[in-house]
Amino acid sequence: MMKLAFTTLGSPDWSFEKTLHEAQKLGFDAIEIRGIEGKMLANEIPQFFPENQAETKKKLKEHNLKICGFGTSVRFDDADKYDAMIQEGKTAIDICSQMEIPYIRVFGDRIPSDNVRDQIIQNVIKGIKELCLYARGKNVKVLLEVHGDFNTIENVAAVVDGVKDYPEFGILWDIQHSDKIYGDDYMKFYSQIKPYILHTHIKDHKRKDGNFELCLVGEGDIPIKDIVKTLIADGYDGYFSLEWEKKWHPELPDAEIAYPAYVEYMKSI
Repeated sequence: MMKLAFTTLGSPDWSFEKTLHEAQKLGFDAIEIRGIEGKMLANEIPQFFPENQAETKKKLKEHNLKICGFGTSVRFDDADKYDAMIQEGKTAIDICSQMEIPYIRVFGDRIPSDNVRDQIIQNVIKGIKELCLYARGKNVKVLLEVHGDFNTIENVAAVVDGVKDYPEFGILWDIQHSDKIYGDDYMKFYSQIKPYILHTHIKDHKRKDGNFELCLVGEGDIPIKDIVKTLIADGYDGYFSLEWEKKWHPELPDAEIAYPAYVEYMKSI
């Protein structure tokens, strides 16, 4: 059974209560938290405050929903911000452990030049290792998102080689970011990361002269149906989470359009 979710990035103005109501109404199985009512850090979200956690879990159960992941802003491409990023990651891990949220998402993010590539990759490996060790025994895994310049086999595989022995590590495959490099030849990338994929972000874009225009899922050029069928055939049992980037791209259609369209499209696969 295909498990569907959406990240709250797509409905940044919705209250937590509305998010739960709409998710249940549309038939989603889970929500992925990337900000609630303007609060992006885990320790700033009122629903995660210690005194509110039991009530939040109760509301989730009433709506037959889970929280399938938490999107941190942790990125390891800037060594000067390493300590702050580690602290943000550890705080998110503690809260996710308390809230029974299985994953936090982190970034490698940018590699501005080949001269600093190895240095940044080593910093990403160091950061993920530290967070994985901190997460040990807490039922939380640390997922590197395929994002930014960490959307090539070479860069992602270099990180995997450094952290593959940590059972708390996994990959969040954002299919749009790898499509920017591999297009329809997604198997070239997927085959290298397949064993580590624990979560996916689904979105779509139109390829136009080297640019990529975000669009409703199913209206673009990413071979989403083939990708989803491949994942399922290979035993993937994680969530297919719609990442509708309304917060960063306010010109996109509203969630009231994008979310039901996503459910309809995925059910057609």
